[in-house]
Amino acid sequence: MPAPTRFTVSFRDPSKHFMHVDVQSPDHEAGEHCFFMPCWTPGSYLIREFARHVLGFCAKDSEQRELRVRKIAKNRWSVNLDRAGDIHLSYRVYCRDLTVRTNHVDEQRAYWNGAATYILSVDRVAAPIEIDVKSPEGWQANCALPQEGGVFLARDLDEAVDSPFLVGDCPRTSFEVIGVPHILVCDGLPDEDAERLTRELTLLVKAAADIFARDLPYKRYYYLLFVDGSGSGGLEHADSCVIHVRRSSFRKSGDRMRMLGLFAHEHFHAWNVKRIRPSTLVSFDYENENYCRELWLSEGFTSYYQEIIPYDAGLFDREFFLDRLAANAWEVKCTPGREQQSVSDSSFDAWIKLYRPDENSRNSTVSYYSKGALIAFSLDLLIQERSNGEKNLDHVMRGLYQHYLEHGKGQSRELIAELVNLAAGADLTAELVALVDGREDPDLGRLLEPFGLSFEEPDGSIHARLDMQSKVVDGFLRVSSVDRGGAGDMMGLTPDDEIVAINKERVAPADFDKFIREQCVAGSQVELTLFRRGMQRQLSGRLGGRPAGKARILERPEGRLRYRLHDRT
Repeated sequence: MPAPTRFTVSFRDPSKHFMHVDVQSPDHEAGEHCFFMPCWTPGSYLIREFARHVLGFCAKDSEQRELRVRKIAKNRWSVNLDRAGDIHLSYRVYCRDLTVRTNHVDEQRAYWNGAATYILSVDRVAAPIEIDVKSPEGWQANCALPQEGGVFLARDLDEAVDSPFLVGDCPRTSFEVIGVPHILVCDGLPDEDAERLTRELTLLVKAAADIFARDLPYKRYYYLLFVDGSGSGGLEHADSCVIHVRRSSFRKSGDRMRMLGLFAHEHFHAWNVKRIRPSTLVSFDYENENYCRELWLSEGFTSYYQEIIPYDAGLFDREFFLDRLAANAWEVKCTPGREQQSVSDSSFDAWIKLYRPDENSRNSTVSYYSKGALIAFSLDLLIQERSNGEKNLDHVMRGLYQHYLEHGKGQSRELIAELVNLAAGADLTAELVALVDGREDPDLGRLLEPFGLSFEEPDGSIHARLDMQSKVVDGFLRVSSVDRGGAGDMMGLTPDDEIVAINKERVAPADFDKFIREQCVAGSQVELTLFRRGMQRQLSGRLGGRPAGKARILERPEGRLRYRLHDRT
């Protein structure tokens, strides 16, 4: 086995938000050597240019003599070594971006992701890595990597990138499921909330493990949790996840349920995408886009199971569970872009579209999260119907995991179709192709009927709408986007228009939506006064309308089958 690359991470002045990194890269021949930093991190499919935060990069040999360094690309450095031996690198990373995929250092904690931190020889990607954390007194390093002599050990760059760190004086709780330890590290969460959350996570992990025949795929698991006033999101890793939520998530029942769905989502990824992985993502090129057409499986199916797992765990009641499925189906139906883009194309274009939304995104794209979850729901119903209630989508997920255990990463579209057909006892290949590569809506009414279920669109009073999205900027109501074919589009509204009056009546920007909803009538003729590029304009046309309330999935007792009311076999 080659000698490991050793990273020493320290925080000499955390108030300045800098992380200091020293690298011992061993056993180099004399000559030019290339070192690189990843440009993206798995699970977040966007080139993020992490190297822009690197400062003071320098190199020395084993005798501490400075070596010539040349920057040869945005994320690459060439180091000239006079004689064979080790190369020692030193650099700083500016860390003031507290998101699940980046780095943040201050007086309270240090948090980092490997892709945004480590610079490595291009020849040592597959070699072992050691990470020695030199933290201030009283801080504890939390990471899923194993330790030896206080140093964290990674098999290779993949595992190092997949193992984020949270270092600080953060409270920890722990629990076991099937003999496997799970550690919850809380930054910003009161002890009493942590205790309740620990109990809930225990139930979520048990329910997820049941899907895979009570097989947990890791030896230990870390939840790294940030709680503050503005956080939102999560990022999966093989043996851990990072969750960032608002404090308000712990105060209201509905918000808490949605937060538990986020925890279930990121934990389910320990199977689906970290082990069950599309064949195009078996290995990572950290410097370029890694195109994949199956993110609807990796993220969409996981979004479906983020509702099933809390329901199976007893944390969602059946009404809330069905309401969540209905809300997702309605969200997809209200997205004009679903008519323009298939979910496989949405997966492929994640690198240029999902993480870079603009004013036309609603009209041109569909999310592989929400549409992928609807596809999973549809396949689950089809499998249960064709198998007369004896099989469901769990059997497909279990088959994908078994394939991983026997053959390793790289599960193909053909394998997915084979497992769907096997579970259904029928050929559903055409249905799968239509769902994934087509742009038609699933016939949810027909799919639900055998189960005594019906999809009901909102049926409250009709509220007037302009079919646009807006925000208040500098005290003005500015149009963000306009739904294709909607009322605003037919009137001629365009993004960045500043609306100041309706029917010559000035409306406060913060009250505009409420005014339209409560003071106007759907279908009525109106005149808008607005400014476009500083010039006043008048537009007129008829308001659109949409029922108030929410979409529902209602249940009747006369169904031939019962959706998700049976034991797993």
